[in-house]
Amino acid sequence: MLIRAVRDGDWESCLSIDLAYETDIAWQMEESQDAGGWHVSFREIRLPRTLHIQPPVPEDGALKGWQNRDSFWVAVEQRGVVGYLGLDVDPARHHAQIVDLAVAPQFRRQGVASALLDRAVEGCLRQRVQQVVLVCPLRAYPALNFALKHRFAFCGFQDAYWPGQEVALFFRLRVR
Repeated sequence: MLIRAVRDGDWESCLSIDLAYETDIAWQMEESQDAGGWHVSFREIRLPRTLHIQPPVPEDGALKGWQNRDSFWVAVEQRGVVGYLGLDVDPARHHAQIVDLAVAPQFRRQGVASALLDRAVEGCLRQRVQQVVLVCPLRAYPALNFALKHRFAFCGFQDAYWPGQEVALFFRLRVR
């Protein structure tokens, strides 16, 4: 497998990658407040049935957003694109955010996303970025597992971040 910067001929292949996934597990957020403070916890829950999740495509289309990323890499296997990672970098804050990460279903759980992350971290180190942030919906169990596997640390959440009022979880990876 080869990880490289995107080329003009790669965009159609990226657009054809199926983003859908299935999950039997999600995270549940619980909030409580008492005299001692405000408490938020997250825990895994088994869902009553398997959910088929189809992430929404941005209204203005994915391609326009991808072309505006600071960095965009593709994973190529047998001359075909099997995954991609887009990164936005804020050099003034020494901060980067993974804004696009996808792997074709038949190549998932084979190290493609890990290889893309490694390339992104290499790029971040060259740009003196100190941390990379990954944002995941509560029910994106595969993405949450990816974040935890790669030692991203939970660093916050935002209510109603995603369409449908879904909570977003923020994870940070220190790269310096």
